[in-house]
Amino acid sequence: MELALILERELTTQRPQGGSITDVHVCQRQDGKWHINIRVSWRGTALFHVALYDKKRIRLYTKVASAIRHIVMVYEYDGLVSVHPRPGIRNSANF
Repeated sequence: MELALILERELTTQRPQGGSITDVHVCQRQDGKWHINIRVSWRGTALFHVALYDKKRIRLYTKVASAIRHIVMVYEYDGLVSVHPRPGIRNSANF
């Protein structure tokens, strides 16, 4: 699924006053790595791929736990995180 990018710095240091993260999905790619898709209140209802802090490249994680930890600790999100593993990929090292 190809989505527009949102830079990670917009979620952390440049978040607007009163802006919030409304929806978070951690999705697995074909190569087994994980990425974060996010919906934010200040950009309407579109879903975005989270890009690196200062580069327009999707931020990837080897383990789903690392992605979830990053969402909770860095983005300070305390809502529901949906995890979407790719069918057919069963590598416990990725969890």
